[in-house]
This record gives sequence, structure tokens and C-alpha cells, in this order.
Amino acid sequence: MSNRYGEPIRSARETTCPKCGRNAWMIHVRVVDDADIRTCEECGEEVELDLWIYVPPSEETLPGAG
Repeated sequence: MSNRYGEPIRSARETTCPKCGRNAWMIHVRVVDDADIRTCEECGEEVELDLWIYVPPSEETLPGAG
């Protein structure tokens, strides 16, 4: 995922990691099907979090997407 300038979007959110059970920052890695893959800052494991909202790419968010 990238912004309008082609820079990667690296978002993070604080939540409880389902793998280690600690409250940690979950850093976005990629999106696969209906899951947002994030890395736990505490244990380093990749975790699949359900997507809350999905919006297809547009020319505004991803030039050349159609």
C-alpha cells in the first residue's frame, strides 16, 4: 500500500496481541484477502487482524489504479 507520492503507508495501532496477550503497537505489514497483517512490537510475530473497512484503491489514493 502506498500514498499518492508512492511512499509506503506504515500505519500502527495499539491493541492486545492475540499471540502474546500483551498490549502492544501492531505495525501494518500488508493486506491479504480480508485480513490486515501486522507485526507485534512486543513478540515480533505476524498477526492477522480483521479489516474494519475496505475501500478499493482510487486515483486519489493510488495513481494508476483506475
